[in-house]
Amino acid sequence: MAELADASDLGSDGDYPVRVQLPPSARSKLKKTTIAIISSLLLIKLTHCSHSEPPNTPEELYAEAMKKTEGGIFTADLETAEEYFRKIIELFPTSKYVPKANFGIAYVKMKKGNYAEAGPLFEVFFQRYRSHPQAPDALYLAIKCYLEFVDTPDRDITYAVKVRELSSIFIKNFPENDKIKEVQNIKQRMLEIIAQHNLEIAEFYARRKLFEPSIERINEILKDEELSQTKFRRLAEELKIRIQKQRQEMNM
Repeated sequence: MAELADASDLGSDGDYPVRVQLPPSARSKLKKTTIAIISSLLLIKLTHCSHSEPPNTPEELYAEAMKKTEGGIFTADLETAEEYFRKIIELFPTSKYVPKANFGIAYVKMKKGNYAEAGPLFEVFFQRYRSHPQAPDALYLAIKCYLEFVDTPDRDITYAVKVRELSSIFIKNFPENDKIKEVQNIKQRMLEIIAQHNLEIAEFYARRKLFEPSIERINEILKDEELSQTKFRRLAEELKIRIQKQRQEMNM
């Protein structure tokens, strides 16, 4: 239904303009049409971008890979990022971006949650590029990746030993790094796990009167400078004394 305009709406030719009031169904249809047009325009823009020339220099490849690595929910693309990092290494093996690309591949794998592959890649990066600015980060991230596999003291301690080793290297080489306190705390946790692991096995052997292997495990704690500083030293010493008494009683 048409609505009359007031006097202020007079046109230059003296005619009254007409202001149209659309019914609800027409307004809804117009809104949907507008949304469809906007969506089509966005799709065209995205399609145009996707068909743009791919990066073909190490600088461009690295820049695009980083965008896709650190992008938000709509711009991140870890698969393409890893592809670009690999292209740098394969096509430009002498480029200054090769170390960064190696770091990038490890970082992408870590972001995917693939810690089993990322950890060794970060460790190899540190071993290969010790003077590189990203070396401290690589060692720190290797520690964090391996830490994902550290279990309780009653289980295998292979990764606890690995984390202890790398943490010691980090503390020695990067004492001023902003991650130093965190790494020191991580190392202390590993020492506690390793010491407790050895003590529990020593107690297991002692209960079965297998004294020699029990003493060997006790000495793993007492003869290790760092392990002997944990709270398990006293417990290991007490167990050793009990074993010595049992041996004497058995020989009487």
